[in-house]
Amino acid sequence: MNSYKGLTIKYLKEHKARTILTLTGIIIAISMFTVIGGIYFSGKENEIEDVKESVGNYEIAFLDVSGDKLKQIINNSEIKNGGTVKEIGDINLDTKLLTGSLRKVHVKAYDTDAYKDIFKVKMAVGRLPGKSNEVIVDRKYYNVLKEKGIADTLEGTISISNNKSHVVYKIVGAYESNMINNTALGLIDNNINAGDKYIYYANLKDKNDKMKAAESIAKVTNTKIDPNSSMLYLIGQGPDKKKNDAVGTIFFFIFALVVVCTVVVIYNAFSISVMERIKHFGILRSIGATKGQISSLVIKEAIIMSGIAVPAGITIGYLGAFIVFGVMMSGFLGAFKIGFYPKVVLVAAALGIATVFISVLLPAFSASRVSPVDAIKGTNVLKGEKIKRRRGRLAKLFFGFEGQVAYKNIKRNRKRFYVTCISLSLSLIMFIFFSNLIDIILESNKIITVNVKVQAIYMSQNFSMGDDFGDKLAKINGIKDVYKLNYVELPMLVEKSSVNKKFVESLVKKGGIEEYRDYYIPNVQIISYDKKALEFFNKDNKKHVDYDKFRRGEEVIIVNKAMGNEDKSLFYDGFTSYKKGQSIKLPKLSREYINKKDKGLIKKFLAKNDMVDFKISEVVDYETLNGSPILNGFGIIMSDESFKRLTGVMNYNTLGIMFDSQESRDGIFEKLNVIADENSVTYYDIYEQEKKSNDLINQLMILVYGFISLIVLISGVNIINTVTINLLVKKREYAVFKAIGMTKWQFIKLVLLEGTLFGVFACIAGIPAAFLLTKYGVIVKNPLGFIGYTMPVWPYIAGSAGVIAITFLAVLIPLRKLNEMNIVEALRVED
Repeated sequence: MNSYKGLTIKYLKEHKARTILTLTGIIIAISMFTVIGGIYFSGKENEIEDVKESVGNYEIAFLDVSGDKLKQIINNSEIKNGGTVKEIGDINLDTKLLTGSLRKVHVKAYDTDAYKDIFKVKMAVGRLPGKSNEVIVDRKYYNVLKEKGIADTLEGTISISNNKSHVVYKIVGAYESNMINNTALGLIDNNINAGDKYIYYANLKDKNDKMKAAESIAKVTNTKIDPNSSMLYLIGQGPDKKKNDAVGTIFFFIFALVVVCTVVVIYNAFSISVMERIKHFGILRSIGATKGQISSLVIKEAIIMSGIAVPAGITIGYLGAFIVFGVMMSGFLGAFKIGFYPKVVLVAAALGIATVFISVLLPAFSASRVSPVDAIKGTNVLKGEKIKRRRGRLAKLFFGFEGQVAYKNIKRNRKRFYVTCISLSLSLIMFIFFSNLIDIILESNKIITVNVKVQAIYMSQNFSMGDDFGDKLAKINGIKDVYKLNYVELPMLVEKSSVNKKFVESLVKKGGIEEYRDYYIPNVQIISYDKKALEFFNKDNKKHVDYDKFRRGEEVIIVNKAMGNEDKSLFYDGFTSYKKGQSIKLPKLSREYINKKDKGLIKKFLAKNDMVDFKISEVVDYETLNGSPILNGFGIIMSDESFKRLTGVMNYNTLGIMFDSQESRDGIFEKLNVIADENSVTYYDIYEQEKKSNDLINQLMILVYGFISLIVLISGVNIINTVTINLLVKKREYAVFKAIGMTKWQFIKLVLLEGTLFGVFACIAGIPAAFLLTKYGVIVKNPLGFIGYTMPVWPYIAGSAGVIAITFLAVLIPLRKLNEMNIVEALRVED
């Protein structure tokens, strides 16, 4: 048998095309394992680092800790490390150089561990405090103080426990910050007062249930806890066990689906290899080779393939991910970095090897059972097939005689037909499933992040910003656009028939919705847009609402996505059933009603029949400039002229700003804060938040489409392998058709239809399965709850068309070989 062992190497070399195709399938599969693992752990690591940067490097905050209990918590055996913070109070500065909000500074003190380990304060200027009377302030506020000519001290009145006292703090530096937060950081000295209150931010030692350990410590020390939920969910120990389990279930489900589909691909590759060598195995059996020796040939092939494919797949997977994220997308995707994780390599290698050997067991078993006589005669592959009468009338109606024959041919062997359809269906299921998964992730991202599209906002509590204020801002160098808006949330009359019953049921149970005649009175957000804001809306939503028509025709846009609460779980859905082209009646409001929000007034408006008709021009899920869902209500966007007519309010309470560039924003940041302070309005700089949101969306899109590309590639290999084997093993049958007079073009049509019909049946089986897997595997298991997601049609259409197209093209590979076959040789024995 030693001489037999060289046959495997010889076969692989002589059949280079088949070897390369098989290796490609295995390498792609292992690369996918590597990419999935690498992206998963890298994404989690990046998110953890982001939480450490934005929130703090801690898991649990112990609140209201008395000085005498602080040491007890610090010395607890469950505590890994932590930092102490003391809230000191607010200073009202004794200066006339600053006005309003800039004159009020919040002071808190950190110990050394909080500075270095928990909040990792980065200094921009100067040094950290070294004494209890020294502080540092954020860099932006520091620049404002310098610009105003204020000395390096914070002097003023501070209120502590209802006692006012005069304090003076020396500013010794400024820490890095992207916004003015009016917060000064001092130093907690070594003297911990037993009567004072502190906050201890802690990390716990590795445990299966950190929340339980924290609750136990809090109970013993009589303190409260505030978990860093963002951090805990990332390590799989969030406060909500249901949410933790849902995330894990979805990941396991996705990974299991990929593994199953990979097994199918590799199984098909080895099946082709075995089926093509039935005659060779029969000859070996006839000269004395045992079943075990035949199996060993196939298994040796798997070992060789694994030895090549495992390192190649891991290398290609990591290299591809690094090139995409580390080189091509560097700077485009923010801080996302692909890390190297030995456990990913080990798991990918183990899964790859296990998958190959699981896939090869059945082909190896089949090869070992080859009958020498049947294999040499060429009858083995047809053995056991049952003849069943099948009419194929529809196939004949659409495709003629060749279609009927193709239909009967693929249905003749039930086992082979089902295996082939399942194999092809898996490719379709993967494409549809992951296409929907991406959409769900993007939709969920809009919900969990405030989807703000502008980069800065001025807000006023009393509609104090007129056209002149916005026009002056627009002239400042560095500002690209200014959008004049109004946001008002107040009770509003809505016809009962137009409100989603799901919201009505949840609100009625809690007594949260009032009824009046044929109306409900939920909270409604009235939003006004100027012309530039509507242009922004059109671009973001790919709409074509004409502002002049919108203004003259008193049209409105419905913002329908809302958040509700049912049975202690959140859901997100459309609040109303309004459609484009319908009309909506709104009561004419007054400034008094906007200020008081008295529902009695709105009932009086209805009694007077003082209503305004608006035509609905569009219905969207999210408002463009501040896109978070509304709680138990909906939004109505109208022109600023319509808003003035409806409410009597002539000015604005919100101005949105877009900058020319980050450099432009940085150059005028302090100036914009001073303008806000001088005009008694509030300035919110959300440039970094908007940039982070865009980066996250870009990351998701690239991950998604990169992953879908892998799915398409692995599915393509799967389909080609499957179709190829089903055609090549029936060479004798095709030879019979040629022998009895079938023309060349009839034969080509027959072969093409036989391959394509497999694609059609795969679509019939795969579409319902993909729908159910998506619905119950992801939508129902979504940690956010029901988000009102409607599965799009395009993945089903594109996936089905792709499967049918690939099956058609896959037929072309064996068709040439079948056309060139010798009829006499094919009838006598199969190669």
